Amino acid sequence: MSVSIFDNPLVEPDRDMFTAALGHTKPYFDQAISLIEDQYGKTTTEWKFYGKKSGWILKLYCKKRNVLFLIPLAGHFRASFTFGEPAFQKIMLEELPGFNKQELIDAKKYAEGRTIQYKVEMDTEASNLLKFIRIKMEGRQM
Repeated sequence: MSVSIFDNPLVEPDRDMFTAALGHTKPYFDQAISLIEDQYGKTTTEWKFYGKKSGWILKLYCKKRNVLFLIPLAGHFRASFTFGEPAFQKIMLEELPGFNKQELIDAKKYAEGRTIQYKVEMDTEASNLLKFIRIKMEGRQM
């Protein structure tokens, strides 16, 4: 897992730190939140410190279900998703510019699915992020 820009276990990131770290990619995160809340329900977030190897990571939930983990980096972020088999199959059929599907194919398969980290730095990647969220949320509505 990528190391978060926030690696001090004694300092939980706040909104200003988060906004500054994401820089020009913060609107991409805001678009993701808007998509989820507009189509699937209220989101909640929780900062978790998983250790020096990963640092502070933002967990994003919708209706108490994990949607993604967001790893803040300098000027961009990585979104970590776990996709079950139906979502994996759907992704294999989707057109996802700039996304190497082989990474998902090669990901270790756990009971809950396959986990990938997806870098978001520009518009194309942000568009794919929204597709990943839609795929993840399909069939998850309560």
